[in-house]
Amino acid sequence: MKTIIIEDEGAALRRLKGIVEKHPDLSLVGSALTGRDAVNLINSTFAELLLMDIQLKDMTAFEVLNKIEKDYAGKIIFITAYNNFAVKAFEVFAIDYVLKPYTEERLFSAIDRCLTQTKTVEKEIFPILESLHFPHKICIPEGKTSHLFTKDEIEWIKADGYHSAIHTTDGKQQLIRILLKNVDLLLPDNFIRISRSVIINKDHIASFKENKNESEFILKNGKIFSGRFGFNK
Repeated sequence: MKTIIIEDEGAALRRLKGIVEKHPDLSLVGSALTGRDAVNLINSTFAELLLMDIQLKDMTAFEVLNKIEKDYAGKIIFITAYNNFAVKAFEVFAIDYVLKPYTEERLFSAIDRCLTQTKTVEKEIFPILESLHFPHKICIPEGKTSHLFTKDEIEWIKADGYHSAIHTTDGKQQLIRILLKNVDLLLPDNFIRISRSVIINKDHIASFKENKNESEFILKNGKIFSGRFGFNK
């Protein structure tokens, strides 16, 4: 598999080159230290696999992919220093990623998984992933659209068929076409799923009462929910 490496740290680039050269099914056809060079390289060189550091000095990996002349049709493994919350987004969309710092075995595992899979990354999700650079925002995708919320403005989220209803502190509700279980994977630790159909923001809980089989949660706005902290999804 013809491979291009995009990594802006010299030592990290050399390490990636060594790992690629060790893998019997990979052939290194080029590397780039900057996003600008990466765009030119991808445009001019046929590659079946990209190993891409997400945060380059001059642009992000998603900006690189959006600037190339033709849609890239091969495989991508993103190498990221994102925190665990943001990485959940990669898992929701079944995207291959390696979290820094990584071992050689971890990268080999991601490469081997790429070799056996037939899927390719959909370009439409790049803006969603790029939006995760906003450290104080929650990004909830809906097709090609990314809905951004602050961590504090969401009070609770309720399942509504194939949609999720986002209830915010201004008393409004926004209906987004995404399953609640997928929303749950994208949320930070101040959110808890208390039942099959409800997620609440712990920061908006005024009080709760433990009962035998479930708990009663009262939000600061007076809204009452029944469920349990240890809800088994």
